[in-house]
Amino acid sequence: MNFSHILCFAGLVLVTWMIWQWNRGAQRRRFRQAFPLQNPAWQEEDEAFLRAFEEAYRLRPGMAASLPSEATPMSVYLVLYPEHCIYDDCEPARFRAQLTARLGPQSDDVLTTPLGILAERWRTAPERTRA
Repeated sequence: MNFSHILCFAGLVLVTWMIWQWNRGAQRRRFRQAFPLQNPAWQEEDEAFLRAFEEAYRLRPGMAASLPSEATPMSVYLVLYPEHCIYDDCEPARFRAQLTARLGPQSDDVLTTPLGILAERWRTAPERTRA
């Protein structure tokens, strides 16, 4: 392998990394544009729910606090991945799994249920033990 092959490979890795960073930054920019301010509707007791949402949707810590309580998991997903994007359903699937672990089996409409209602269910649910 000569120097030009190594240089070409390094360039490919660099460009791939730059595209990946730009894409992640684009998601954050779309999120901040759609939800610019901290929402006073969230209380201290909602922190565990908001952390679970951030983990499922791969948001930075504290970002979920700017979501309005009437937003739905699917509406947030559509902000992160507009119609023209290639995407999968990892975020909603992870969030649904977290809800199921905390609240038990969930109905099909859980992704269109407002976050405020889901947070209330989360708060009032008894702690579940994992077997």
